[in-house]
Amino acid sequence: MNRSIAPKFKQAEKLDLILPERIQLANGMELYWIKHNKDESIKLDIEWTAGSKYQEKRLVGSYTNKLLLAGTADKSAGEIAEEIDFYGGYVQHEIDRDHAGISLYGLKENMTNIFKCFYKAFINAEFPEAEVEKEKTVGLKRFQIDAKKVKTIARRVFNESLFGADTEYGSVAQDEDFENLQREDILEFYQTYYRSQAPVIFLVGDAEPDLIEEFEKWAASLEVRDIEFEPSVKVQEKGAKHIPVKDAIQSAIRVGRLMFSKNHPDYFKFQLLNTLLGGYFGSRLMTNIREDKGYTYGIGSGMSVMQDAAYFFISTEVGVDVRDAAIEEIFKEMEQLKKELVDNEELQKVKNYMLGDFLRHADGSIAMMENFKNIHFNDLKTSYYNDFIAAVHKTTAEDLKRLANKYWNRADLLIVYAG
Repeated sequence: MNRSIAPKFKQAEKLDLILPERIQLANGMELYWIKHNKDESIKLDIEWTAGSKYQEKRLVGSYTNKLLLAGTADKSAGEIAEEIDFYGGYVQHEIDRDHAGISLYGLKENMTNIFKCFYKAFINAEFPEAEVEKEKTVGLKRFQIDAKKVKTIARRVFNESLFGADTEYGSVAQDEDFENLQREDILEFYQTYYRSQAPVIFLVGDAEPDLIEEFEKWAASLEVRDIEFEPSVKVQEKGAKHIPVKDAIQSAIRVGRLMFSKNHPDYFKFQLLNTLLGGYFGSRLMTNIREDKGYTYGIGSGMSVMQDAAYFFISTEVGVDVRDAAIEEIFKEMEQLKKELVDNEELQKVKNYMLGDFLRHADGSIAMMENFKNIHFNDLKTSYYNDFIAAVHKTTAEDLKRLANKYWNRADLLIVYAG
């Protein structure tokens, strides 16, 4: 190999996606397992249909997930954590609007014991009153500090205006919700959404057979009930909305609109248009508003796709004195993409970035499982990633101009700025 000669540049043409083995357990519980791993580590994700959109009272979903391992009749939260730590385990809690989960990390030789520690704490969870009150106190203080930030105010008003304050995606917490949250609410949510439905298990690593046997025992013990849920009708306000914030030296700006799911025929090409506008460091918004104008440290755009809704957004914070100018520059960049074709050099640069970033997020078994989870939860074809790559290669400047005109009509966009 002559190291003085750079390797030939080559764009990604396809992704050899590693699909997990599917194992059907009792009572509808599914296990997806990727056994290939380069070391002795194991990652175990357990996902329930228990996102915050299912809660009847605000905060119930997130606090149920947060307190799943907070204590049983004979063990405190500290003792449970020490037991898991003894086996070298690590636990992560996560929740979004649609799903809630627990991730367990550990070595192959200890993973069964780590899972047993988790399962005993989970199945016997009592959500001690003292732990609930402690978490509420800490949570309220953090919430009140965060609620004063202009970016938080803008995000909350944006969500309420985009989806409607009474809907599962638009509802935002208030101070009084912490006081109204009771241990009984958490127990009820736990019984309904954690104990009475089968989770989906995603396993990465060369696990021992006895771990799979533990999953079988869990599945057999379930008493599964159907969950009925009807998503609220989505509504979107349009036009500009200003939330004054006394003595603010910065303004937070959010611009956006409701969009489509990942199955939509425009999704792949719109992702390229979004990347060009504000989806990476070399984007037009960053070049103009950060590098040229110096209005902000950072600005970006993106698509957020959930189970029952999706939206496009642009987000930044700027000085109060340049707020109006920044908003106009945002729309200037969008209008330019509506009127002028992107030159080939810029288009190729964005394609190269997207394809390189795409491969970076497909490196290793854990990344492959995350890609599969995207397919699983969004009801996508297994060819999704190769279809994405093919669409990036085929997208033309004319496609981008057409999409910009279709989705970036100023009259259809919501503009929220706080400060």
